[in-house]
Amino acid sequence: MKKVLLGLVIALMMTGSGYADLDRDECKYLKTSAEAYVTIGKILDDQLTAVVNEQKNIDYAPATKEVLDNIKNAHYYAITYSALCD
Repeated sequence: MKKVLLGLVIALMMTGSGYADLDRDECKYLKTSAEAYVTIGKILDDQLTAVVNEQKNIDYAPATKEVLDNIKNAHYYAITYSALCD
């Protein structure tokens, strides 16, 4: 019985929103990091598309690992910001 009550108390404590509060500086860091990775990914994708268009006259370019990594990092920062700061 003691273990069950302790488990319920711990579960209740973990679901409270008071334990996820971050400082404004930390939230700002998460938001600006997400925006920066999106911008970098877009710039890299635009440059790649321009190079491919010059060579092959097609409207798309395959995404490189660098572009995909920037998009993935932006996604991680955005999800963390949304979960902890919204």
